[in-house]
Amino acid sequence: MNASLQAVRSDSPDTVVIARTKELEDDGIKAANVDGIDLIVLRHDNAISIFQGRCPHQGTLLSEGTVKDGVLTCRAHGWQFDCSSGCKQGPSRSNLKRFDAIVENGEVKVDRNDVRAWNAQRPAPPVIMPCRESPVRSLAQLPGPKRVPFLGNTLQLRPEKLHLVLEEWCREFGPVYTFRLIGRPFVAIADPALISQVLRDRPGAYRRWNVIETVARELGINGVFSMEGEAWRRQRQLVAKALDPLHLRAFFPLLCEMTRRLLQRWEKAEREQQSIDIQKDLMRYTVDVTTNLAFGYDMDTIESEGEVIQRHLEVVFPMINRRINAPFPYWHYVKLPADKTLDRALIAVQALTKDLIAANRARLAQRPETDAMPTNLLEALLMAQHDGEAPLTDDEVLANVFTILLAGQDTTANTVAWVAYFMASLPDVQRKMQEEVDAVIGSAAMLEDFDAGDALLYLNAVISESMRLKSVTPVLAVEPNYDVQVGDIAIPKGAVLSLLTREAGLQQGGHSAPDVFDPDRWLTGESAASHHRAGFMPFGSGPRLCPGRSLALMEVRSAVAMLCRNFDLLLVDGESEVEEVFAFSMVPRNLRIELRRRG
Repeated sequence: MNASLQAVRSDSPDTVVIARTKELEDDGIKAANVDGIDLIVLRHDNAISIFQGRCPHQGTLLSEGTVKDGVLTCRAHGWQFDCSSGCKQGPSRSNLKRFDAIVENGEVKVDRNDVRAWNAQRPAPPVIMPCRESPVRSLAQLPGPKRVPFLGNTLQLRPEKLHLVLEEWCREFGPVYTFRLIGRPFVAIADPALISQVLRDRPGAYRRWNVIETVARELGINGVFSMEGEAWRRQRQLVAKALDPLHLRAFFPLLCEMTRRLLQRWEKAEREQQSIDIQKDLMRYTVDVTTNLAFGYDMDTIESEGEVIQRHLEVVFPMINRRINAPFPYWHYVKLPADKTLDRALIAVQALTKDLIAANRARLAQRPETDAMPTNLLEALLMAQHDGEAPLTDDEVLANVFTILLAGQDTTANTVAWVAYFMASLPDVQRKMQEEVDAVIGSAAMLEDFDAGDALLYLNAVISESMRLKSVTPVLAVEPNYDVQVGDIAIPKGAVLSLLTREAGLQQGGHSAPDVFDPDRWLTGESAASHHRAGFMPFGSGPRLCPGRSLALMEVRSAVAMLCRNFDLLLVDGESEVEEVFAFSMVPRNLRIELRRRG
């Protein structure tokens, strides 16, 4: 039932406080958790409702959704639910479970026994089986590449080409196969349904490969990306709140200013007839966007020349990838030149993050105590240090600032760079994008209306198709927290799952010519687009869907629309072809673009 704001008492001896009425904004969503079971608390039309906390579709956290006109919308695929009843809008009957909201003395409570009973009785997620009569297989029964004693397949996997080797093996051995690294078993999965099953069951059944957290902790960057358990849950809420649609809409005018600076940089390069290393320029752009939005600080690296923080940031991801995939932690015993370069980069970036933290602390100290709303993500993290329920340590704040700097600049810059690559390679596609942008934004030099981007249907299709073919996260590595079954395969604790998300998108049934760049495949009707999205996971899926997804897409759309409106793009012929390099994210190498001002 829904509870009005008058006191509603409970006779149950086992109620638990999950929110306070003063914390609940009208049409706001608050995350809650009871014994590891995710819930949400909604306040709408002066009534408080409690629902299950994960979308029935793919398990996305509903606390990161939006509420408008009495409808809760999931951020992942747009499933919508009535805020009062929890009923799904549309043909599916996957309604949300609603719990009695008990409001007394300014506290919102729920009956713990009701939550436990529902969780115990709800149907388990289906185990996807290739055939009903297929027996459960062990890892020893899976196909895979030949290996040598002790080392396994280690020597066949160069970190820079890791994703390409795994995808090549997939085409040889099928969508599920096994390999070994120094005695540890790995299972590669490229089946979209199986990958969705695994990602939906995080963080309870699966965690990131533990080596990722170990390396991140050693480097001092063990933030929300690499953390697990309750530490992840607490920090995820803060990060997701700072990157929700309301904050992004308010930030959009400042994003336009960052985009204008990038335009001016490229206009200068065009006047001087200089080709550009577009990925490097875009890293300046994304760092400026991230520091403005997340930290309230304008670094203005776009207009700077010479030494900038990107020179240090671009060292970190490749070295993370190198250390994660190293046969053993050699850097504990000897530092190679690359490790010494990493140490210098970490010192420089940590100095910057400490300055950002100090500046935000100083601003908070000057604000009146009644002004309790954070204006950026870093302020939210610092204010959480004084939260009596689950305060953040200084190390956690520092690690998250570092993590957001890294994640905010690298993956988004690479995504736009790959879109530019396809534009320059395919003149007909570029022309159609330009015509659409001209029609939508008129004489403006860039997108200046937050909502106008939704009208760029073809441009958005090009972005989706670019991410399908050149996903910057083509591989995700997770491991089970206990023995599990995925499809018809028994996977023991200790094995690592390599989820080949790009290959899964290519293998998704129904694609015509899946290796061909074809934006029209996203424009052939809602049913077709939904079908393609089933295997489309550039931002992951499930409860740990990338919290920066909406910001990244807003940046990509803004930068690409500006390119279309102002320039023709041409590939610069070089001695080497453009190639993919895996450096924790997938980066274009040898990509230089010539810009020509449109007439």
